[in-house]
Amino acid sequence: MGRAVALTLAKEGCNLVVVGRSESNTMETTKMALAYAEVLPVIADISSEADTIRYVNATVDRFGSIDVFVNSAARFQPEVLLADTDTELFDDIMRINVKGAFLGMKYVLRQMIPQKSGVIINVASRDGLFSEPTHGSYSASKHALIGLTKNAATEYGSLGIRTCAVCPGAIDTKMIGYLLKNLDYNVLGPMRRPATPQEIADIVCYLASDKATFLNGAIVRADGGQGL
Repeated sequence: MGRAVALTLAKEGCNLVVVGRSESNTMETTKMALAYAEVLPVIADISSEADTIRYVNATVDRFGSIDVFVNSAARFQPEVLLADTDTELFDDIMRINVKGAFLGMKYVLRQMIPQKSGVIINVASRDGLFSEPTHGSYSASKHALIGLTKNAATEYGSLGIRTCAVCPGAIDTKMIGYLLKNLDYNVLGPMRRPATPQEIADIVCYLASDKATFLNGAIVRADGGQGL
């Protein structure tokens, strides 16, 4: 999904900084996006404060400003009841899904505040809006991400900085492919299918665009009606 967002933004004329922990995935996305825009790849662990400062500084050094920031990195979890969850699993999910997003927002906001402009889009989940049995750690992390979204929207909206979140339902990606393989699609709501990465990328890019200039603190549920 992060790749779909990057390519869609590039096709719309945005220069990109592609940040990822996997060098092969990061460089592959960069190579694809170079067909449309100028792209800077940065290999980084988003849960590391030093790495976060490095990718933010690299962005400003290369492009002079940060206009749009998309938090799309995440870790999912195996199905496990709360009482049976390993503490290490809970910690790791919070480290990536919450701390990583927090650090990115913290240092990107420090660039956007003097500009008095910018858009931050956090990719949360419908699991951040509803309970999801056997996915308690992931669900808690996405609830937290929605909380960070609302706080940033409240604190910095007056400076012209918008912060929104997208809450997808099931998406046909590698992250949950093992679940989709044997899933009865009737449980996915009225549309009875998962989203494509491109469908979520289009929502992210709309929120980043000049067509969404009065959307701040918006929590967009993109689950095909599953939450109805």
